[in-house]
Amino acid sequence: MLRSFCALIVGRLVGLVARWLGRGATSLPGYVALKIDPLLMGHLAAGYEKIILVTGTNGKTTTTNLLASILRAAGIRVVHNSEGANMPAGVATALLGQQGEVAVLEVDEGTLGLVTSQVPAGTVIVTNLLRDQLDRYHELEQLAAAINRALAALPAATLILNADDSLVTSLGQGREGVRYFGLARTPWSQATTSEVLEGHICPRCHRPLQFNFYHYSHLGDYFCPRCAYQRPRPDYEVVDVELNTGGARFNVLYPGGQVAFKTPMPGIYNVYNILAAASAALDLKVNPATIAGVVAAFLPGQGRAETFRLQDKQVTLMLVKNPTGLSVALQTLVAGREQASYLLAINDLAADGRDVSWLWDADLSPLLQAPYQRIICAGLRAGDMAICLKYQGVRMAALEVIPGQEESLDSLLTAPGDDCLILCTYTNLALYRRLLKERGATSEVTPLPSLS
Repeated sequence: MLRSFCALIVGRLVGLVARWLGRGATSLPGYVALKIDPLLMGHLAAGYEKIILVTGTNGKTTTTNLLASILRAAGIRVVHNSEGANMPAGVATALLGQQGEVAVLEVDEGTLGLVTSQVPAGTVIVTNLLRDQLDRYHELEQLAAAINRALAALPAATLILNADDSLVTSLGQGREGVRYFGLARTPWSQATTSEVLEGHICPRCHRPLQFNFYHYSHLGDYFCPRCAYQRPRPDYEVVDVELNTGGARFNVLYPGGQVAFKTPMPGIYNVYNILAAASAALDLKVNPATIAGVVAAFLPGQGRAETFRLQDKQVTLMLVKNPTGLSVALQTLVAGREQASYLLAINDLAADGRDVSWLWDADLSPLLQAPYQRIICAGLRAGDMAICLKYQGVRMAALEVIPGQEESLDSLLTAPGDDCLILCTYTNLALYRRLLKERGATSEVTPLPSLS
């Protein structure tokens, strides 16, 4: 206990000093504390009435922040890692903070087992499993198996799983206390897909799945023609989706009722994020009206389609990290725009993933079919991005390769027109946001165009 006490005091002191120096304190306090006591997460977790973990490939940060906001609106004291520091050090940092009744923790899917070995979570949300950072997570089947082993440490936990993702669904096989969420067919669902399929193999008999429809990537209504494996009936299901220039409207059917939602957040992927958070909140018996009220006012966090005003420009900043994320981001952000300019900043540092071959699997057609003014490729792998664009048919006169962050941003801001978009990998995100702020950019809350 003395070691835990020392780790707690030192960790909090490191966080205090880091904040006083104006530096981020999202991971360092936890990193230092875990060096003193590697079992600290377990000791800290014992002080919470309930712990909810959110993991998966895409949507973790938005889902975590939204769920925490909903629970706070319901009068619950919540601790969470709001800025997406989801490795064990970030989780420990969140738990080091001011004590609450409930901890809502975003957890990196690759290190989930390290967290569940110490933290007795009562609920685990899995958003989706998509190909991402192959150097860390390997193939999807291996990742699903690793998550399944991590969940075995929590036999009594309630699992809230994406029914539209066959790999996520497989995590609930043979378990009790499983809740599923999913989307009914929408006007944007497709009977066939031209996207590179990922989780399209039956987890049970390893034969190709068939689909009644796709939402995007391998998310949709699937079944195995050989065995009985199929999309489960969702406990929480989105119906009547309307995507428009103001965000989205939809209804959620749940056991015992229905609730209507509206959101200023763009894209079908945010409908999934909202549904995941709402499913957990409904399962915890939060008043549906409270959930809907929070969703109506909630905006995504930093770099999640965040908009800025800088002089006469509107600049949108968006994190992309895998082929599905980039494809869906382009579908969402490009729709309805006229003569915009784009900056795609790709790095291959450890936090981004060393393997950038995923760029070739992204569907860049929404960007190339839109009326673009200028497309700038930046970052350590600017050349790779430019080659992908060249072979997909970009107008070479509109393409620039400018690896440096400052120089690429300067070029973007001098492009004709007033609409600029920056799509970047993780290690570029904070840099471009800081550069925008240094140039006097102010955050906006103007809703973005959606897929309609």
